[in-house]
Parts: sequence; C-alpha cells; structure tokens
Amino acid sequence: MPDRFWHAKARLWVEGRHGWEEKLRNGIKRTDGDRTVWFHCASLGEFEQGRRVMEQFMAQHPGWRLVVSFFSPSGYTVRQNYPLASCVCYLPLDTARNARRFLEIVRPSLAFFVKYELWYNYLRLLHQQGIPTFLISAIFRPSQPFFRWWGRAYRRWLGYFTRVFVQDAESLALLNRYGISNAQVAGDTRFDRVREAAQHAEPLAQLSSFFANRHTLVAGSTWPPDEAGLVEVAKRLPDEWCMVLIPHEIDVRRIAQWRESIGRPSLLYSELGGQCASAEYRILVVDTVGLLLRLYQYATLAYVGGGFGVGIHNTLEPAAFGVGVVFGPNYQRFREAVGLVDTTAALPVDRVEKIPNQLLSLMASPEQLASMGQAATHYVQMHTGATARILGVVGETLGENPEG
Repeated sequence: MPDRFWHAKARLWVEGRHGWEEKLRNGIKRTDGDRTVWFHCASLGEFEQGRRVMEQFMAQHPGWRLVVSFFSPSGYTVRQNYPLASCVCYLPLDTARNARRFLEIVRPSLAFFVKYELWYNYLRLLHQQGIPTFLISAIFRPSQPFFRWWGRAYRRWLGYFTRVFVQDAESLALLNRYGISNAQVAGDTRFDRVREAAQHAEPLAQLSSFFANRHTLVAGSTWPPDEAGLVEVAKRLPDEWCMVLIPHEIDVRRIAQWRESIGRPSLLYSELGGQCASAEYRILVVDTVGLLLRLYQYATLAYVGGGFGVGIHNTLEPAAFGVGVVFGPNYQRFREAVGLVDTTAALPVDRVEKIPNQLLSLMASPEQLASMGQAATHYVQMHTGATARILGVVGETLGENPEG
C-alpha cells in the first residue's frame, strides 16, 4: 500500500486524539436519568460486527445514551456521524490516566468490546468499578498470546469481562482448558447484521434498466490480481449476462486501464449523473463507495476480491442474498468463508488464470448456481441468532425480566 496512505492514516490517528477530553465532554449530551452504554470497536469491520447488538439494545432501551469509540481512523471517519449514537469518538491511548478520565466523562452503565479489543487499563477500571462489561463475537486460537507460556497476564485480562461471548465451540473449549470460565458460545453477530441488511436493502432505481432481464455477475472489493482474471470474463461475457465491478480502492487511472483493456463499451457509475443506466451497456464499473451491499441484491453470482492478497473481503453479504460466491485461495483465516466452501455455497480458485473458466462455467450452469444460492441462504439462516443470545444474558445482568 502506498506510503502516503499510511502517512495520512497516521496523521488522522494522531490528530483525532488531540484535545480528546474537551471533544468528549462537548459530544456527550447529558440529561437527568440518562444511562450510557459504551461500545468500542477497533475499526469499521468491528463496528459492523457489533452494529446489530447496538441497534437492538437501543431499541430495547430507548432511554439510554449510546457512545461509540474507535481505535482506527478507517472506522471513525466513516461512522463519525452514526445517527443512533450520542457521541462517536476515538478511544484515547491505554494509559491509566486516560482510562480514568474517559470513564469519568462517559460514565458508562454498560460496556461492550467487539471481537479482539482488549485494553488493559480500561478493562481493569471497568472491573474495579463494577460496570458490566462484555466481549462479543470473539474467536480464539492457540497461537494467540493468551495461550502462550508467557500469556498468564493476558488471560487475566479476560477475567475482567462479565461475560465473553465466543463464536464457536472450539474457542470455548480453548478458554475452558486454561481455566477461563466466564465464557459461552453465542455465535457471530455479523450473520444477524448481514441478514437484516439484506432484508432491508433499498433498490437502485438508476440501474433498473441495466439489470432488467439479465443475469448479473457482481465482482466486489476487487484488487488488481482479481481484476486480471475478471478482464477475461468481461471479454467473453455470455449474451444473457451483465457484469458489475466494484474495486476495493477507487483509483481513477487503474479503472481507466481496466476499462480500456476490456475492449468493449463499459459504463462508469459516476457518469450517470442521476440518469438511468442504459441497457445498451453490459459492463458497469462502480467508482462510488457505499453501494456494494445494495448491488448484491441484483447478483446471480458473486466474486469477492482480496483472496489473492492478504485475505478475502466480506463473503457474508452476497450469501445473505442467496448468491453463490467465488474467491481466491487466501480464505482459510475466515471462518465464514470456510463454512461457505464446506456447504458448497462457495468455490475457491487457486490461480488467477482459473478465474475466467470458473466463472464462465458457473454462468453456463443454472442448476449449480441455484444450488449454491440455496446453500448460501441456508448457511446464513443457520448461523443467525447471536444478537438475541447476547442481549438475553445482558438483560439478566441488568436484572430485567426476560418475559418483559
């Protein structure tokens, strides 16, 4: 990734924490009787993982105030105006003074940390002050510091949580093996989030003519290695199909090169200018952020990028729409991707050169596409419910009547 990206991100990281106490006081609107629930997320991915829990908790507790904190600028910059939150902020560095001042200002009655976020001073003070604190959608592996010969101190941190909600039985067994008894399996809250988002996805009226009476390949979060194979698919696209490419990064020069290499007309989303896309085109390149989830509702088949780099991107979003998925070989670290492959809802390809034949073969097989889509729907449905399980325990902790 370019140095300028890291320099810009580092600058945001530092500048966002300047004067944090004053920003936090000004951001939190206090009224008599308000109680505060605090959610901390490392970045945007963790926010989306915890979002359904936030929204359901606030729906059940309308008198509460929500504070959301981020470690990374990539989360804060996108969600700083999240309408459900009274305050969205950067979490100050994990020093004893910062933790004490942060908790004095926020005064949380309840705290949630998402997936991997463990901040010693914050956790220790929350525990000392008797504030119920939960870790949600966690997943543990033997290679993590908690389970190394020198990891006793890290394991002690886990004891500061009121409850640790893990994604799977393997994580629970690992924790139990090391004497950590405040954990239970709840599942992965992302399944609840993507299913709810898919059920309420708004149509894209501008593209109604483009998608009409066609099958659609949606290639989302693509990187240059993915696009090298997708160019060949675009050149050989079957007559009854159209194709949508959504790059992970909006690079104007790279997009122009990609369009030129196809050798056939393509449409750029930003060129629509509010007009409806013409059905004359069969290839659409989306150079606008925030549309990927909504585009998956039109997909007959999905390709998810990143699998020829450090790892694939979100495979649950197309699966939630009942769409079969293809991706590159670097997916084993992603539990849901492994699950989709195991249930035949997804097919990995091990070389870029195989992308065209794999996708074109599936386009010619409506029976297999239907089977993959059904498997994807079933897989998502079978893994929903984590939010309800978590909030059931939270309600018990707060002394609420589960029947109420």
